[in-house]
Amino acid sequence: MKTIWMMGLFGALLLAGSAQADRDPEALARTWCANCHGADGNSVSPLFPRIAGQQAAYLGQQLKLFREQSRSDQAAHDYMWGVAGGLSDAEIAGVAGYFAAQTPKPNYAAGDAARPAVGKEIFLRGKGDSVPACFACHGPRAEGTEQAPRLAGQHAAYLLKQLHVFSTSQRPAAVSMQAIVHGLDEEELNSLAAYLQGL
Repeated sequence: MKTIWMMGLFGALLLAGSAQADRDPEALARTWCANCHGADGNSVSPLFPRIAGQQAAYLGQQLKLFREQSRSDQAAHDYMWGVAGGLSDAEIAGVAGYFAAQTPKPNYAAGDAARPAVGKEIFLRGKGDSVPACFACHGPRAEGTEQAPRLAGQHAAYLLKQLHVFSTSQRPAAVSMQAIVHGLDEEELNSLAAYLQGL
């Protein structure tokens, strides 16, 4: 925990110290952001989301929520509050545009072959009246839309963690997801995450 706190503090100091400088968004992305997400946005660790090819509007929105500290899940607090706190609107737009333009890499993982099949059914058809088909907002291949983020190729462990966060009030911008996740049990959530990682 101390290490995580120090990372956030260092990020805040790094960005605050250069707040008056003319910072190139691509340079920020390739240096500071790359520490966790990779220079091309294809993070290796499931602790950090893959953001290559992510919708620029979504990335920009999330960075602003981190900056405002209104997204309060633990990972946001530990890693992103300090990092995003010193970013200007122009820098946020530039960083978001840089990662949106990167090419997502496949993220296949070995596992139970039946699990992704169940997840695919939920993604394409939903579940009953309480869980709409995910593709309606996220696109037919989970590539994202103007309204919703790209999910394809995302780490299953990260997706599952965020699905659990949606069941709380820690991500207030995702009110629609709060009701949806309550309609899925743990095995269905795992299956959905496994399917999305393999896309």
